[in-house]
Amino acid sequence: MSQGRHRKQRRDDRPGAGRVALSAAAVGMGVIQLSGVAAAAPAPGAPAGTAPGVGGTPCTTPAIKACVDLSENRTWLLDGRGAVVLGPVANTHGAPGHETPVGDFVVQRKDRYHVSQEFEGAKMPYAVFFDNNGRAFHQGTLERQSAGCVRLNEADAKRFFEHLNPNDRVQIVP
Repeated sequence: MSQGRHRKQRRDDRPGAGRVALSAAAVGMGVIQLSGVAAAAPAPGAPAGTAPGVGGTPCTTPAIKACVDLSENRTWLLDGRGAVVLGPVANTHGAPGHETPVGDFVVQRKDRYHVSQEFEGAKMPYAVFFDNNGRAFHQGTLERQSAGCVRLNEADAKRFFEHLNPNDRVQIVP
């Protein structure tokens, strides 16, 4: 006798061999159930290592060497393979009207003792320029927002300067 189109399917009773069940409601709540185990998505502002992005950062591109989270004023250095080298560390960024751009960038150049021509000779120690509009990571005050750059304290700016090189990738998220 032929089984026709409907074959009897064998049941796999091994632990963990169940099917993945995923509902839109569970995803919207940040909960995913896999093989009977519920896993909650990390809470916003969760410590490094628990965020859903690369190396626990909010960034999504594995090849990046620096990640900036503008909403949380946090910045990381990465190894370009997804592992965090430094961070998160505090930063400030562009004030309204001088916003730091969001997106993927490439380090253009570095200048240890840069002095801004655009902003009346403002000192920008340890400058690492990541776009063609003069925006850079550099040492500066964390007390106020910048004109578009990502400011770091002296020790962190020095680490960024030492770690980043031309053609390294940088990602900035809102």
